[in-house]
Amino acid sequence: MINEQEKKATISKMSDLEYAKNDVEMMRYRSNGLSNKLGLLGMAFSTLGMFICLNSLKPMNAQILLIVMVNIVILLGGFLACERAKAYSFKGSIALIVFGGICAARIFYVPIILMTQYNIYASNYEITQKEGVSAAELADAQAKMKDAGYYLDDTITSYFGGSYANAFLSHSGNVRGVFAIICFAIAAAAFIAGGVLGMMRSRKLSTYLDSIKAKD
Repeated sequence: MINEQEKKATISKMSDLEYAKNDVEMMRYRSNGLSNKLGLLGMAFSTLGMFICLNSLKPMNAQILLIVMVNIVILLGGFLACERAKAYSFKGSIALIVFGGICAARIFYVPIILMTQYNIYASNYEITQKEGVSAAELADAQAKMKDAGYYLDDTITSYFGGSYANAFLSHSGNVRGVFAIICFAIAAAAFIAGGVLGMMRSRKLSTYLDSIKAKD
């Protein structure tokens, strides 16, 4: 009875070993599609976050150029990294993680500026609408609105003048900022997940191929 159980356990272990070996063997003929898809998902959400930021800041602002340039790098470099990770490239997987880090860093830049300047603009607009405000307070509030308005797009500031019209985005800079943060967070998570998975599979395949060469 004991010998039969030991025999079954041995067969089970061999089956698991053979299964793992076959799984790695199939990697030689199948692409790393999951890492590729996660990378493409990261690119999509990164672009969506950029779209929100571009429609929330003034076009003539120097930060717009930086936003566009960063996203171009992510789109072009990200696509190349996705294709390399798809072919089990270790360096391509690292590149995906780097792009994920860039998207994570973007969370603390443009969306924060957008929300900060919007709140300054909105709070000082309320001051200008109050009765009994002194001339000095009114002038100070208007000056702060002007400074904040340097950053904000007309689709946001026009709301305070009663002529707001945007079918896609809320007039609130806070809502837009949070939405952009969510997009960049998802993009960062997708890039990093795709990169880590790609690194693990790349090492696994590389170890297997080295073992085959050693046998030869």
